Amino acid sequence: MTGFREDARLIRQPLPPRRRLPDNSAAAQTWNRIGGLLGRAAKILDIPRQAMLAVWMVECGGLPFRRGKPVLRFEPHVLFARWGNQHEALFDKHFRFGGRHGAEGAKWQNHMFREMPDSDWQRFHGDQHTEYLALALATRLAGAETACLCASFGGPQIMGFNHALVGYESAHAMFRAFARSERWQVLAFLDFCATKDLTSALRAGDWRAFATVYNGPGNAEAYAARIAAAEAEARGLLETRLEGSGPS
Repeated sequence: MTGFREDARLIRQPLPPRRRLPDNSAAAQTWNRIGGLLGRAAKILDIPRQAMLAVWMVECGGLPFRRGKPVLRFEPHVLFARWGNQHEALFDKHFRFGGRHGAEGAKWQNHMFREMPDSDWQRFHGDQHTEYLALALATRLAGAETACLCASFGGPQIMGFNHALVGYESAHAMFRAFARSERWQVLAFLDFCATKDLTSALRAGDWRAFATVYNGPGNAEAYAARIAAAEAEARGLLETRLEGSGPS
């Protein structure tokens, strides 16, 4: 597959913008890291730059890039669908999710893990250290590729099982690229949106249509509201701070 990941204009584009935002907010700091590339891509696609920044902020929660450890969310219900349903006893010793074994909530809720069958269950979303512990446990149980298929990575939080849509031969290869640089995360986001025909929704600010595809229909309303709020914040930052400053 070819796409934005092989677009020379974007490969050469510096990640940071020409002008930094004089602000300590997470949105401003994110823009100061990758706004040059986001802004160039937004211009090429005729998408408001604040729309792209808003989705990024919602997906990764504004967490900064750490080389070698891109922002991660591990999904045990996906591991069950891809591996655990054939190893139920072993899976149930180490992972829990909503709707299984009496656990409350939907399958994307109440995620827990434990490294040893006799240890206490612990939640792991919201803390990158424990997210990586959960991924490491899944890797030991099911292998690196299967574990990576069951996690979302980077600022755009692209699921490993979507690796082929963004031009990677495996989920683990996508993870390695995302771990090297945010550039590959941005370009994967562009390729995913183009492949899923989401650029028109981004252009129009149709957050419900966008979230229905990007995040799934089950929680689309909540994601749409979060993106709308983030877009308003990003628009205020970029229009107020960069208005009249020329290319950014």
